[in-house]
Amino acid sequence: MKKYIVSAVVAVGMISLPTAADAAFSESYQVTNGDVGEDVNELQVTLKELGYFNGSTGNTFGPRTLSAVQDFQLDNGVSSPAGNFYGVAGPETQEVLNNITSSDSNGSTDGNNETTEDEGTEEEAVTEENTGNEGTEEPATEEDTATEENEGTEENTGSEDSTEAEGNSFTMDATAYTADCEGCTGVTATGKDLNNDPDANVVAVDPDVIPLGSTVHVEGYGEAVAADTGGAINGEKIDLHVSTKEEANNFGQQSVEVTVLD
Repeated sequence: MKKYIVSAVVAVGMISLPTAADAAFSESYQVTNGDVGEDVNELQVTLKELGYFNGSTGNTFGPRTLSAVQDFQLDNGVSSPAGNFYGVAGPETQEVLNNITSSDSNGSTDGNNETTEDEGTEEEAVTEENTGNEGTEEPATEEDTATEENEGTEENTGSEDSTEAEGNSFTMDATAYTADCEGCTGVTATGKDLNNDPDANVVAVDPDVIPLGSTVHVEGYGEAVAADTGGAINGEKIDLHVSTKEEANNFGQQSVEVTVLD
């Protein structure tokens, strides 16, 4: 930071003398309240960089600049309210400002170098860890391979069953049932709670004929999900869920056309 413009403080033929509170203010180089010029702008920019000056910078030493200088002096032990130069940017204030800004500049450079070294170390550490992990991975055992193959086979089998049934039509013996009965849990073989959804179109089937989870169309009943089974539902038989016991009794036993949609 450059030295500021020289101005002498003279009042009625007397020069204000520094007190102990002004530390080493013995020279007359200073920027003070009311000054206008580039020196004021440089002072404001420096104080703003250090967090003491708020707002836009300019060329006039006003109340904001005065407050910023005073705060800086108090924080750095340069002056205090008891001093004659409290709020005046004199030689020592300028010197401390220069020392701090120079120190910050050097510190930033050193910090960047240290960061670069740290990043390099971290990258090496990660590489070593990854290398170690690769070395400790165990090869898949025969049991693991066999299990994966079996799981794949089971999944494929289920898919094939569904595909084989899709599009097939059956003429089935149909009956009806309800979950609204004493002692009935209302929970189907696939876990659907019919008591919570009494109007659900659900049918009980023989999974060997129509896979559970299939969507079917039942003549006179509409689309439904094959979500249940029954002890008496074997082969080409189907049981249709209805909401009440009266509906189930009225349905009786019928022969219906059932088509597997998917």
